[in-house]
Amino acid sequence: MEFNGEIKYHNQDGYPDKPKNRTPNGNAHVNQTCRYARYHVYQETEYTPLPPEENLPGIKKVKQAIADLSVKEFEAYFSDTYDQVLSNHPSVTPPVPHPESVPQNGYILYLIDVYLDDNDEIEAVSDIHLQYLDENGDKTQDWNDDPFPDRQPDARLQLFGKYVPSMDVFQEFVVYHLRCQLRDVYIGAGLEPPEKYRVLGRGDDDLTSRYHNDKVTIYDDYHLEEADIPGYELEFDYGFGELGKQSVINAKRKGIGAENPDDADSRLANPSQDGEEGLLETVSSVLRGSDTDQTET
Repeated sequence: MEFNGEIKYHNQDGYPDKPKNRTPNGNAHVNQTCRYARYHVYQETEYTPLPPEENLPGIKKVKQAIADLSVKEFEAYFSDTYDQVLSNHPSVTPPVPHPESVPQNGYILYLIDVYLDDNDEIEAVSDIHLQYLDENGDKTQDWNDDPFPDRQPDARLQLFGKYVPSMDVFQEFVVYHLRCQLRDVYIGAGLEPPEKYRVLGRGDDDLTSRYHNDKVTIYDDYHLEEADIPGYELEFDYGFGELGKQSVINAKRKGIGAENPDDADSRLANPSQDGEEGLLETVSSVLRGSDTDQTET
């Protein structure tokens, strides 16, 4: 193993050396071994050989830095990101247009790099980068402006389109998303996460693709908010308390995204894409109505 955690040579009989000759589970095990090697170097030395998606100390610090922001401060950094995440809703125009090759509710990931200063406070964030499938079905990326192009970010947000009712709830969601990323750092290295990171939802996109792959059987569906995995649960409530959490879980378990599981979040926001309210908007309306009734009485 190299000092940077990369495995340069190996001698074993458990799986073929060439990835194309391995089973999907074999490739997943090799990936897990490489991630664990980098994690081990981080734990045992002062060197941090971790890319942004695996940067355990960086993700922890960014999560805390975002949690410590006031809503106004958070909005100053992430207002465009909020609009981008809401852009599956027909009334919202994304700050960064979707490529023409991406169909409605098709796979598209919004990447935002976050940089901290020496005090572990947010120094800058990048523009919104896009990751999507091109006309040939190959994963590609469009990189936009970055404040520090020669510097590795402390963490990278990896967000999909989702309905989140307000800026303050979106701040909570971003913090929760980073908890999911921290979960994936441990699981990706073959380790059980600490209890506070045993949550359900999308974190690292690379791990999500493995969880979602039926041919990779060594992982549970940690990315699914409605998954039934002992010791893990959805802890983000969309700003609607337990009602919001259960509404999402029940709707997804009943198959609201059955035709295409990846578009379940957008259909929760606006199932028909024709301007009608989606489930979460309906919940929001009900709660607003309940609040009004209580005020009037």
